[in-house]
Amino acid sequence: MSQASPNPLEARNLAAYVWAARGRFKGGVTLAMLRSLAAAPCTLLIQWIVDKPLKNGDVSGVIKYSLWFVLCLALHYGFSVWGANSIAKTMAELLVEMRSRIFFRLQFLSFSYLDGQKTGRLLSKYAFDTQKIEGLLTAVLNQLLPNLLMGVCILCILAWMNWVLLLVLLVAIPIYATAKYFFFSHIQRANNENRLAQEKLTGAASEYISALRLVRSFGEEAQVERELDRSSETFARSRVAQSYINALFGTYVYVGMQLLSLIVIAGGSILAIKGSISIGTLFAFMAGFGYILSPVHMFIGLSEPYFNAQEGYASIKELIDSRYVEAWQGKRREERIRGDLSYENVSYFYPSAPDKMVIRNLNLSIRPGEHVAFVGPSGSGKSTLANLLLGLYAPSSGRILIDGVPQSEWDMRWIRRQLAVVMQDSILLSGTVGDNIRFAKPDATDAQVREAARLANAEEFISRMPEGYKTAVGERGVALSGGQRQRIAIARAILRNPPVLILDEATSALDYESERLIQEALDRLSQGRTVITIAHRLSTIRNADRIVVLREGVIVEQGSYRDLVQLGGVFAELIAAQAGDAEFLEA
Repeated sequence: MSQASPNPLEARNLAAYVWAARGRFKGGVTLAMLRSLAAAPCTLLIQWIVDKPLKNGDVSGVIKYSLWFVLCLALHYGFSVWGANSIAKTMAELLVEMRSRIFFRLQFLSFSYLDGQKTGRLLSKYAFDTQKIEGLLTAVLNQLLPNLLMGVCILCILAWMNWVLLLVLLVAIPIYATAKYFFFSHIQRANNENRLAQEKLTGAASEYISALRLVRSFGEEAQVERELDRSSETFARSRVAQSYINALFGTYVYVGMQLLSLIVIAGGSILAIKGSISIGTLFAFMAGFGYILSPVHMFIGLSEPYFNAQEGYASIKELIDSRYVEAWQGKRREERIRGDLSYENVSYFYPSAPDKMVIRNLNLSIRPGEHVAFVGPSGSGKSTLANLLLGLYAPSSGRILIDGVPQSEWDMRWIRRQLAVVMQDSILLSGTVGDNIRFAKPDATDAQVREAARLANAEEFISRMPEGYKTAVGERGVALSGGQRQRIAIARAILRNPPVLILDEATSALDYESERLIQEALDRLSQGRTVITIAHRLSTIRNADRIVVLREGVIVEQGSYRDLVQLGGVFAELIAAQAGDAEFLEA
């Protein structure tokens, strides 16, 4: 039985990656090599044309050798196009797999790690680092290796013609060796600094561009511009340093190679004058010299792309090999969960701040079909409890039970498909209205999408749109109002028909009419399922079966709305504070 080919991305470095993928490039590289073998005889044909028919005044002989020359070029052309196309297809497939692996890995990385990463830095790995690898490998496989073979073939032909003159060409080896010794470590360091500066610049730009509304609303354009200018100047300085070292290296090699060319031509001319070699041999050396030096020039010219690609691969491996992965290994699935949820002695702290406990030894049971609301001041742990249930974070200690089964035994990706979340700032994707609703159930019919929109009180405004459900919503739904985005998010949740629903401040910051329509939709959505509401506006949870009051990660009160108000404790204080705010706003 044949063994499965290893995953190239398991390789420790870029060279090992290429070696692991060698079988996939075999066809294209073979064709690229054949193009070199087809063109190599051209140097010999030049010598024959000059030394035989030209010397004897034989026009037909010139034509005959010229036709052979044209045939070699035709074969060279055919193999070049065929090989380049094959290598390009293989390279495209590898890049798709690499980017897919990066995004796949992102789905498993813990949010405790991702929370500390800038979006621009992750985007740089996904788009730019992979592009650097593509550029290098295409140049090596489709240019360097075939040119290297061409150089070796012509070297052998020239050695057969005159080995003494050939020795002069070997001076290229010490030129390259000294260049490598003096320059390569500097080039590597310059490229590493440039990559880090680019990641910082991309991350900062991505963050501030996505927050343009905030920046302009506060009138802090100058502050942001200064911050971006600092990142840009750091990147610019790294590019200057990178360009300087590459210019030194490239100029050193160029001058050396030009001197070598002069030595070959002058030496060959002297040998021809003395009769040691024929004029045809001199012509052949002059024609072949460029082919021999071509892989040397290319090898040296690829130093910058190589270090860029090596840095890019190391950056990608840093992400793929990250130890900060979700710990869920469970496989359990059922037809549908009941929605029986329990927190047993659950504590949680963020790895970046182990001294600050967000949740402390919390115990809480939620019955199937019960509507429980989490309330408390900012930072009390309300959203963290929901994120722990979703498995976006794992408890630092204790455990969570779902239908009496420990969370660790469930397939958490399947569990998440049993839940639906409606957030305060509902995220929409840059597709159509219908696409965003159907995101929760990709195989839903148009009729099911329309019914979900109707139940979410969204059908009316969708029908007034220029193209109805096919209307584009813009990036992150910028073409819609906050209330419209919320109703589309609710329609998405309705379409999923989840056993457990999480409402994360879903009606905050909305006008009265939008809140009324959304609350009606949420009431429909909540029927017959377990509901967890994270509430800031306490008036929206009057009908909750139970209210859990949190402070500094600890449950300080729980009960019905009426009972907690009558208790006169923390919840009553929160109610009084919001009522006072309302009176102040009305005054």
